[in-house]
Amino acid sequence: MIHPITVLVYGTLKRGGWNHRWLGNATFLGEAETIDWYTLYAESGVPHLVRDEASYPVRGELYLLDYATLLDLDELEGHPLEYRREQVPVRGPSGEELLAWIYFAGQPRGNRLRQGVFIID
Repeated sequence: MIHPITVLVYGTLKRGGWNHRWLGNATFLGEAETIDWYTLYAESGVPHLVRDEASYPVRGELYLLDYATLLDLDELEGHPLEYRREQVPVRGPSGEELLAWIYFAGQPRGNRLRQGVFIID
C-alpha cells in the first residue's frame, strides 16, 4: 500500500505562486500552520524558513501528494543541500494535529518577515 504524503508549502509553491505548477496532481487540503515556532525571511520574492529561530507559527497550504511529486519538489528545493525537507507537526484545516513535510533553509537570507505568512504578490 502506498501512503499519501502530506506537505506544507509556505511560499512560491502556494496557489498563485510561480512554482505552484510543481505540485502537479496534488490535492489541496486547506490552510494549515506549524505547531512549533520558526522564522520566515524573504529575499527577492523568495521565502526562506529557518528552524533555529522561534518567532511565530508559520502558515501555509497543506497538500496531499504522491512520491513522484515529492521527488520533484526535492529537486526544485535543492534538497538536501540548499533546503532540507523535514517532517514537523502542523495544525490542519479542521484543527487536527498531523505530520507534514516542510522545507527549511540552512540559514536566513534577506529580510525577516514580521508574521509567519508569506504573501504572494
